[in-house]
Amino acid sequence: MKNFFKLFAIEEKFAIDLTELESKYLQFQNKHHPDKSSDKSLKKILDFNEGYQVLNDDFLRASHLLQLKEIDILNDEKAIKPDKLMLMEILELQEHVAQITQKNAIEILQKNLKNTISDLINDFNHYYLHQEYKVAGQFLVKAKYLKKILADLKIKKQKLL
Repeated sequence: MKNFFKLFAIEEKFAIDLTELESKYLQFQNKHHPDKSSDKSLKKILDFNEGYQVLNDDFLRASHLLQLKEIDILNDEKAIKPDKLMLMEILELQEHVAQITQKNAIEILQKNLKNTISDLINDFNHYYLHQEYKVAGQFLVKAKYLKKILADLKIKKQKLL
C-alpha cells in the first residue's frame, strides 16, 4: 500500500495544509517534468500525481487514512458494511431522487447533500483522532453513498437542461 503522506513528507493526519501540499507537488513537477526526466521516474511521477489527487480531496484523504489502517471503504468487497438504518435512509433518498423532476429541487438537494457530506467527513475526523477507526469508517461509508447520489443528481440535472 502506498502511503501518500510519506511520499509528500506530510504528517499522517486528516487536517493537512493544502497550500504546503500544492507547493510540494509543484516543486516535484518542476524537478521531474517528463521533458526533463527519464523513463525510470515515470512511476514516481504517476505516484505523485495520484498522491496529490488523493490528499487534495477531503473524502479521498480520509479514505486513504483508513486504508493505512487496513480499512478499505472504497472497495465494496472489503468495505465496512453499513447498518440497516443507513441502508434504509440511502434507499429512501434514492427513491426521492428518482421522483425529482425540477432543476431547482435538484440544486437544493445537491446543496444539502454537500453539506451533509462535509459534516460526515468532520465526524470521521473526530472519531479518527480518537482512534475509533471502524466508527470513523461508518461515517465515510455513508459519505460514499451520498457522493454517489450526488453524482446521479448531476447526471439527472444535465438531462433536464
